[in-house]
Amino acid sequence: MGLKKGIAIFPVTERGYRLALVAAGRLPGVVVYRPAELKAGGLRKKAAAAFESCSGLFFISAAGIAVRTCAPFLKGKHLDPAVVVMDESGRFVISLISGHLGGANELAKAIADIYGATPVITTATDGAGLPCIEDLATRFNLAIDDVRKIKLVNTAILNGARVFVIDADAPRRRRAVEAFGPSGAFTFRGRIPARIAPGDVFVVVTPFTDGVSSVLRRKALVLCPAEFVAGVGCRKGVSAEEVGSAISATLKDAGVSLHALRNLASVDIKRDEAGLVDFASRAGLEISFYTGARLNKVKAPSGGSVLVMKATGTGSVSEAAAILSAGAKKIWTRKRKFKRVTVALARAASAS
Repeated sequence: MGLKKGIAIFPVTERGYRLALVAAGRLPGVVVYRPAELKAGGLRKKAAAAFESCSGLFFISAAGIAVRTCAPFLKGKHLDPAVVVMDESGRFVISLISGHLGGANELAKAIADIYGATPVITTATDGAGLPCIEDLATRFNLAIDDVRKIKLVNTAILNGARVFVIDADAPRRRRAVEAFGPSGAFTFRGRIPARIAPGDVFVVVTPFTDGVSSVLRRKALVLCPAEFVAGVGCRKGVSAEEVGSAISATLKDAGVSLHALRNLASVDIKRDEAGLVDFASRAGLEISFYTGARLNKVKAPSGGSVLVMKATGTGSVSEAAAILSAGAKKIWTRKRKFKRVTVALARAASAS
């Protein structure tokens, strides 16, 4: 899934359009549609496009219009953009879809602040004045490995059960305690406690696929920190599928979750390599590009290649780019050579 940015505003009347222009001056990356553009099926078409490209949709209409328009495009709370709706009098702003993961709750509050309106938030933990697991994930840029486990954790929070957050990263854990400790919803630990009660639920923060024991897997949700960089070297004309397959195989062999991938890195002459760029766009990943001169200053564990030097201006692409982008002192996984792609992994320091 590609990167989603910006907010699309859908006012269905001229009165709503005037309100939309107010928000356009206060919110970043806004596209406002004229009511005339939304007639005769235009609303559904433009909403469908916004679901794929935008991080948020803002309807100025009846809630029913927003619901019926968006219903065919819903995929899941971890995939859908934020959707909010405001009445044409500017009195209420309702967080409608993807309240936590998509950021609709925060978007509704921001829009309500613009108009002096009342934000309407209906998610259960917010109603109880408690944080949810999505809040923790969003705050520290942690990907939820299995969204089906969200209900398990949030139900435990609502019922007052013990929810242990296990994170070996001490700096991030301290920040999490500062942010969420006062709520009493989570108990933060660096390791799994020796005694586990039947009703305890666990959240394990780890980038590794084997980071949760089989004993805990049934009652644990995994959060993946994005802290690995994949350095990529590739032949001209390589396909996005080849790049993706090579990266997936490298991550699998290293026991690193795909969710733990922060970004890609390569040499600058690959900036327009369609297959590399296309894969990154589909995966929602940025690519850091470096000149051959900068890469040559990095000591690559596997040494340099004369052929690669002639083709790119640097003796090492994948290892040097991964180390440089991650700000690491050493490589995590040495380069793996595939037919037309080379991949190496480096682990960055915690971004918390």
